[in-house]
Amino acid sequence: MPSLKTLNRRWLFGGDELQVVSLVLIPVRVIQVLLTFMGSGNGTCFDAVGTIWLAVTVAYYCVCVLLDLATVYAASIGTPTSPRQLIPNIVRLKAAFMTPVIVVLCVASIYCCTFHCGGNIVYRLMIPLISLSQLGEVIATSCCLYTLRGRRLDDPHLGTLGQRRRLGTEYLESKWEKRCRFLCKCSGFFTCFLFGGNDSGEGNDFAMVARVLADYFEDDGSLDIVPSDVVAGMVCLRHVQKSDERIFREQRMLSAEARQNDRVISEQISDLQKQAFEDMTGDDAKKESKQPTPRTDLFEKDKTYWHRVANRDVLDPSNQDDRDVLEEAARFSRHALSIYTWMLYIFMHPITGVPKLCGVRCCRMKGCGSCCGGDGDGEGSDGEEGRTRHTGDVCCSLHATALLAQANLEESELAYAHFGNSIVENPYCIIIDHKWKSVVLSVRGTLSLEDCITDALTESVPLDECGRKWGFDGAGEYAHTGILTSAEWIRNDLDKHRTLEKLMKDAGAPHPDYRLRVTGHSLGAGCATFLALMLKREYPDLRCLPYSPPGGLVTMKTAKAVAPFTTSFVLNTDIVPRLSVESMEKLRNDVLDLISRIKVSKMDVLKSAVLGSGGTDRLHIIDDILHPRDAVPDSEFKEQVKRFKDVQRNVKEDRGAPAVSLYPPGRIVHFIKTEEAKAYCGGCGKFCGGRDREYTPMWAHNDDFTEIQISPSMAFDHFPDRVCVSIEGVARSWDLDCEAGSLRAVGWGVGDVGGGGGVDIDSGESSPQAEDSLLNKV
Repeated sequence: MPSLKTLNRRWLFGGDELQVVSLVLIPVRVIQVLLTFMGSGNGTCFDAVGTIWLAVTVAYYCVCVLLDLATVYAASIGTPTSPRQLIPNIVRLKAAFMTPVIVVLCVASIYCCTFHCGGNIVYRLMIPLISLSQLGEVIATSCCLYTLRGRRLDDPHLGTLGQRRRLGTEYLESKWEKRCRFLCKCSGFFTCFLFGGNDSGEGNDFAMVARVLADYFEDDGSLDIVPSDVVAGMVCLRHVQKSDERIFREQRMLSAEARQNDRVISEQISDLQKQAFEDMTGDDAKKESKQPTPRTDLFEKDKTYWHRVANRDVLDPSNQDDRDVLEEAARFSRHALSIYTWMLYIFMHPITGVPKLCGVRCCRMKGCGSCCGGDGDGEGSDGEEGRTRHTGDVCCSLHATALLAQANLEESELAYAHFGNSIVENPYCIIIDHKWKSVVLSVRGTLSLEDCITDALTESVPLDECGRKWGFDGAGEYAHTGILTSAEWIRNDLDKHRTLEKLMKDAGAPHPDYRLRVTGHSLGAGCATFLALMLKREYPDLRCLPYSPPGGLVTMKTAKAVAPFTTSFVLNTDIVPRLSVESMEKLRNDVLDLISRIKVSKMDVLKSAVLGSGGTDRLHIIDDILHPRDAVPDSEFKEQVKRFKDVQRNVKEDRGAPAVSLYPPGRIVHFIKTEEAKAYCGGCGKFCGGRDREYTPMWAHNDDFTEIQISPSMAFDHFPDRVCVSIEGVARSWDLDCEAGSLRAVGWGVGDVGGGGGVDIDSGESSPQAEDSLLNKV
């Protein structure tokens, strides 16, 4: 509902949120009444003052219970878009009644606790306990109201429609910039700067982030909404998406049946032609005609396996190209994971992680004579054989030790590593993989606050100059500003140290016949894509393997141009490959539209998130909580949404920025969860526990990730450890060796962009063998 407006303030919550508070306070009041009677000894131990305190206390609690019940009733009627007229009156009555009465009761409680019945210690303890509960109520209420106080209704900066425009965009941008800096400093302080925060960033960096946030939330004072409304809208969007998924499943199954029937008819026609040919040649020995029948048992509409059934883009375990793709993905996902160093290693091994790292480091320190690898620059001496060159490591080379332990590498296989981190520079390492005869450049993803700022620099930057400099076609193309800047820093750092040239190109290089592979996860996946473009001219057989790449990375032409040497991997409902300015704006608009369609109370919507499940039930839930799209009744909030969209269009026109759509790069393998164990640990195994999940890999288009899917696992599916373990699990189910890999060279030409597994993305065709193989699993 609209934010609560009372006591000359526009509060940061709506009246219907008070329903939850009241439901919690009612049993608390009952307990307080019981404690009051227990502490008073039924009033027999008090004088006249004590008796008055007892009567006032009980009366106060009873009135509070009545007001809470009235709040529950008033908040349960209406919809999130309709204001509750009774709520402001109840709040004012509570404020007028509670403040003086609680003060009087606290003072009287102090007086009454000096009386006791015959020295009964129970009575003497109960009354101070009641006094403390009353005092705690005053403090807690005051803190909550101060935090959610919002703005005064007469504040000129709050504004009505048009007043913010007169203040100018600089006001909003400066406000968001201050918020970002404050949040970065607080986060760094409370995490002891474990995840960065020391680098406050250049003014331009925070200014760009502030500009993006100001534009995204700009409403010119027209939108009246509170955070709980957004949560309710998200729940409704989840229901709608699951309903659409169910319809999509049925359509795909019907399409699969049609394709299966077409295949059967083709086989029948082939048999008839063969029989006619035998008749024409006078063959008297007629062969029995083959009469195949459709395999209807393969098309059971089991929702658990709908992605496996009749999907034209699935990878085929019997296709060698598909096996090579998955084997390569499983092998190098561990390299992309390893650059996250000791933080993620201990996260994955919370009990044994520290002893393992300490034991490995102690073994490697024997004969070294130093606990820290490298000198002041962090670079090991070139004259010391077996020493790893790395910069920016912490004491005892903890980053490098965890990297080697995570990827199960020898120290000599880590050619170079840079662990320094700021808004511009990003950690990366160069690994020598002898089993795959590859030199692997692995870039770390988002882990620090500085990385978050890099991710938030979402404005599109032209690729023309970058393309001319590094030798690729960037004319008229755009890319993510922050990620491109980080990739250029890494490229310059590679030129500075010449590590790749020393390993692969210089005279006497130890690995001239090895292949360069560039990989990374999340932010590192985006950097890896740009680095592949920058290095392709010098290393023509380069391969790029981005894991969970950002959705708003490059324009479509560039995304397809890198497909001959780039294969991206996305896990289930991972939110990051779907994140872009365009998808975030769509999410915001969809949520606002759904809020205006809600026809029940907000509590009923939230209940549906817990009680509603299953495709069939979800269809009924949508009918119960939402108005039809073409029959939304008029309301003030509906008009506010229209004005908000007009304001957003004006903001875009004022900025004059080009309308650019960005996508994840290359060919994309999407691992979709088709099965999960039914036993959960404490009911939350779905979120934090069980790994008994089964994924089906299938080819996807670059524009398949333009909509954010609301799911409980949308954030967890992005975790690098889950991505790595899930891909390795699929590879093992295909009987692939995830540890050693295959020495067979994996290469694709330009003509193979459509798909390595019998799937041509552009033509939309797939091999019948791939379909039959996966259908037979059902």
